[in-house]
Amino acid sequence: MKTCPNGHHIPDSAVFCPLCGASVAPAEAPAPAAPAGGAPPPPPPPGYQSQPPYQHAYQQQPPNYPPQGYLTGFRGQVRKPSTVILLTIFTCGIYGLVWLYSVATEINAILGDDNATNPSYSWIGILCFIFSYILMVQIDTAMIEIDRRRGRYSESKILLWILLTVFVGIGLYLMQYDVQTRLNNLYEGR
Repeated sequence: MKTCPNGHHIPDSAVFCPLCGASVAPAEAPAPAAPAGGAPPPPPPPGYQSQPPYQHAYQQQPPNYPPQGYLTGFRGQVRKPSTVILLTIFTCGIYGLVWLYSVATEINAILGDDNATNPSYSWIGILCFIFSYILMVQIDTAMIEIDRRRGRYSESKILLWILLTVFVGIGLYLMQYDVQTRLNNLYEGR
């Protein structure tokens, strides 16, 4: 474990501190010593694992690729998911639109990509609701990318959110709870 300039413990592969957002210089690995016989052996191809020769290919583990890309270290506002849902219900959806806009802009700042989500779709969705669904898809895709960059596996939940929205009417609340919980975990370094 490394420590950031502010003293927080962070994983060795981190470039930014998930708690304070401070930039962390990468640790320098010592150079491997060359064998006495001359030049070092060539490195194995990417994804190669040295498995015992008695294991068949179907028994070997898939290669563990490191996460690619980095998060910017942006830390947004921590909100209680239950408060987000209750405010959306009590304001007849107005807070839900404000929340969608703010979360979409926070996600863009986290990824460092202004095209990851389109926050204006939350306001255009008032006139044509299909834009709200498009924004839900963009947020789901961006959350998967955030988890991938953090080295975590996550699946798309957009089908569940849309089906529950259309048939039961609670899909948007489930999306708010899930996205806000995952963003809070990111902001608090969990």
